[in-house]
Formats: sequence, C-alpha cells, structure tokens
Amino acid sequence: MARFCHKCGMSLPDIAQFCAKCGVQVPVTPLPPLQENQLQYQAPPAPIASQGQPFQAIEKNPVRIKGNGVYVAWFLFYFVFFSAITLGIAIPFFVITTIIAFTKVSEKLWRSVSGVRPLRLKSEKDRLAPLFMEVYKKAFEANPDLSKGIKLYIKEDMTINAFAFGKETLVLTRGSLELLDDDCLKGLIAHEFGHFSHGDTEAILLSSVSNFFMSFMIRKLTDRKNYYDITNKGGIVAGIVKLVYGLFRAIDFVGEIILKRTSRRNEYLADQFASKSGFTKELADVLIELYKTSISKPESAKEQLKSTHPDITLRIERLETALYDTP
Repeated sequence: MARFCHKCGMSLPDIAQFCAKCGVQVPVTPLPPLQENQLQYQAPPAPIASQGQPFQAIEKNPVRIKGNGVYVAWFLFYFVFFSAITLGIAIPFFVITTIIAFTKVSEKLWRSVSGVRPLRLKSEKDRLAPLFMEVYKKAFEANPDLSKGIKLYIKEDMTINAFAFGKETLVLTRGSLELLDDDCLKGLIAHEFGHFSHGDTEAILLSSVSNFFMSFMIRKLTDRKNYYDITNKGGIVAGIVKLVYGLFRAIDFVGEIILKRTSRRNEYLADQFASKSGFTKELADVLIELYKTSISKPESAKEQLKSTHPDITLRIERLETALYDTP
C-alpha cells in the first residue's frame, strides 16, 4: 500500500519513520504476521524497483547457470568419468543421489544432522522477524525471481557466521546474534540472499554429489595403496593401484582449485547483491567486525588457492569504494 506524508503529501517508503522533505514523524507500516516457528516472505504483487546500484556491473536479473557453469561442467565431468570407469554401473547411483539431494526431505535431514533449528525463543522472534522480513523484501525487489520460501534458522555456534543451504535454508549462528547489532545482522542476511539469488546453493548441491563419489573412490584406493605399502607387495596390480590413486588425487586437486576459485567469485557476487539490495554499509560494517576479531595468520599461496572466501580486506575495500567513491 502506498504511503504519503500527511503534512506535505510526499511519497514515503514502507519503513520510513520521518518524511525526508519536511521532517515530520510518520507512523511505521506494520510487518505482515509470521507463522509459528517459520519465517516465510510473501512477495508483493508489484515489486518496487531497487533504488540505486552502488556496484557498477550488476545484472538486473542474474542468470543462475551463467555464474555457476563451472559447477555444472565439473559435475558432468565426474558423471562421465565415473560412468566410464564403472562401465555404466555408476549412472543410476549418480542420478538417484542427485535427485535426492534436491528434495526438501534431504534439506530437512541436513538441518537435523547439522544442528540447525527454527526460531523458538520469543526474544529471537521479536528481534529477528522484522530484520529478516525487511531484508527479504528488499532482496525480492532487487531480484523478483528470488524464491519465496526461504526461511531463517539458528545454529548453536558461538562464532560469527551465516550461510545458505539448499533452496530455502538461511542460517545465522547464535554467536552472530549475541555479538552483532541489528544493522550488521541485516548485512549478513542480505549477503546470504545473494547466494540464493545467484543459485550458488543449488550449485553446491551438485558439487556435493560429485565430491561424495570422488571421496568414496579415493578412500577405497587409499586403503588398497596402504595395504600394498605396508606389506611391501609389488607387482603389476600394486603398480596399477598406485597409478590410479595418483590420477584420482590429481583430478580431485584440480577440481578443488577450480571450484574454490568460483566460490571466491560467488562471494563477491553475493556482496554485490547485498549492496544492490541497499545494505552496502551494513555488510561492510559486519566484515570490519569480523576482521577485527580475526586472529588467523596470513594465508600461504596454497591456502589462498583452497580458500572458499576472498581476502576479507579486499571485500571491505570494494564495499567502501561503493559507499564513498561512487558519484
């Protein structure tokens, strides 16, 4: 519903408390009610266009496959590779595992195993519901194709962190709730919506299926190789096992480097989405807080190659450039 200042008639955003033109205080539009133990956004029939794009090269409606084609390509490579070396035996297992991975049952099972729970305490609902709904609305305005079923969960972990999983699971750690203010929480949530918007969570599901098969094969080959090493047995069979083991390890290493590089790129894209949604400063502030509390030493070149996230100072620099250097 449109809102206007009762004094000067100026159009107002839904969450505005004061008129930007005459300064008179206006009542705040109440947020829609939430279901018990569930936060789910009901999209407006006509989303309002996002106001301003702090980053310069942000797509209006990002195409999911475009940014995560590497994940899909690597999944297909593993599918062909394992199908070939097993003479087709792996095909039904690959297909069934992939289908299961994308079901809601699988996502619910992951939440249970990972210790992720819905909001239960009144203090959690009173504080987080308005924050979540505010960010969800702006995220939907930034990308109307965003899923409407994303829900907020809590993980009992005292580190500052947030992550997205599957199609509808957005998680905040309890450490984030205890140590961050409301604005920083908005920045965290907006960043995770960016991962949903770009399809990163679905791409990671594909990667998980591939990694499951590769890990299984490497574990079996490692056991066999260790057996030959311990017993000092040689021969053609031992040589073939060691050769195949080396091949699998090399493929796994290359895949890890490629996918981790894509993951770092996706972190920048999620930052951009948070900025596009109007939470540039909030995200910059929370990254600064993370940087202040970080006690890890500088990463080596190998660690940087295997890192899923870019250097935090580079992310802060981009956000601050958008805040203070954009004309």
